[in-house]
Amino acid sequence: MKRSPRCYQPWLVLLLAMPFLPGSVSAELFQKGDKVHLQLGGYVHYRSSNDYEGPPLLGNIELNKKSNWLYGLSLFNNSYGDFSQYIYIGKKWELPQIYQPLQVKLTGGLLHGYTGRWKDKLAFNHNGFAPAIIPSIGLKKGRWATDLILLGDSGLLFTIGYDVIE
Repeated sequence: MKRSPRCYQPWLVLLLAMPFLPGSVSAELFQKGDKVHLQLGGYVHYRSSNDYEGPPLLGNIELNKKSNWLYGLSLFNNSYGDFSQYIYIGKKWELPQIYQPLQVKLTGGLLHGYTGRWKDKLAFNHNGFAPAIIPSIGLKKGRWATDLILLGDSGLLFTIGYDVIE
């Protein structure tokens, strides 16, 4: 049974609203030099399998701290067509000594949405929840960024993003 994305909208609304909360909550959450980055999944390549449905829809919001720590939420249709979510914390490393716009990210968090007949497709999956570690490599120029994200041993996702709040 597929779940409607509407039941998860409160999480997205809360995350989007956090930088605008009054008082000390927003002062501690969003500081000078921090950025809010939105990403859209543009293209995904899966290793060949008859089980995969495509293309997934991906939307991501990320709070990038000046310290290069990041916090985010991804909402997407997984490779089997089920609505899924990934909430995470991570670190970004900029590598200007190699190539000026090059950056690498490593995130870890909680993935939800692999249920029913797909529950065994993720290691450590319990009731649709599983831990995840996701690396990516990308280029950032000004407020724009592109990333190539490694999806376990199953696929690659290409995203494009923009810093909506600086």
